[in-house]
Amino acid sequence: SVPDTLMGHLERVASYAVHLASEEGVDPLCAELAGLFHDAGKFHDGQYHKGDTPEEEHSVEILREIGGNKGLDPTIIEEASLAIRQLYIDEPRRTPLSMVLFDADNLDKMGLLGIANYFIKSGLRGECITVEMLMDLTVELTYARYASRRLFTKTGRTIAERRSSATIRFIHDFLQSLKEDGLFNTRVENIIVSDLEIEVVSPSSCHCGAELTKKTWLKQGVKCTEIHLEMACTSCNYRYKIKFCRPMFVG
Repeated sequence: SVPDTLMGHLERVASYAVHLASEEGVDPLCAELAGLFHDAGKFHDGQYHKGDTPEEEHSVEILREIGGNKGLDPTIIEEASLAIRQLYIDEPRRTPLSMVLFDADNLDKMGLLGIANYFIKSGLRGECITVEMLMDLTVELTYARYASRRLFTKTGRTIAERRSSATIRFIHDFLQSLKEDGLFNTRVENIIVSDLEIEVVSPSSCHCGAELTKKTWLKQGVKCTEIHLEMACTSCNYRYKIKFCRPMFVG
């Protein structure tokens, strides 16, 4: 068998999109097409997130080229293209298709499947379980905490509500198990960032034994408002930084 790939993600998102579209009165064919191409430009020119052009713009170029060569209806291509572009363009009036695509993309990252893929991707990058990898679970906890508030469709929110509790419970149980086995001594601390409360995973102390301080701030990135978190030792030069997109709430 082959490891999880970008194509696997695209296929799953397309499947979620078809399901959501069927429940929400959106054309399933358009939803499937948007799901299959929404990340097609992620490795433009063979590099991950190269340059300042959002990957969705490259995805639209690929969709238009392949779709045109295959004789797909130009109207369907443009509907799917608009939905893909609206994944990063913060527009107050999204199309129903873009809402379905957004929810499908996010559902693939939620729940136990999302956590499984988190560890798979870490393994594919050559990472084992380290304290830094555990600290990155801060991102997964944040997205799980606000899962249902981040989705547009009623069907998507219902699924997200079920998955968020499973994700949070797994992460806390996993960290507790590592602590009880004497492998990693971490703690989860609630911190307010702007108007959000996030659960930050950090070591109980630095590897040198000193305390870790935490600093957070918001910064506008290419595709979103980013949450930046820096943990720094009060004694040695150890620092670790995390940044991720601030959850965008619907309504």
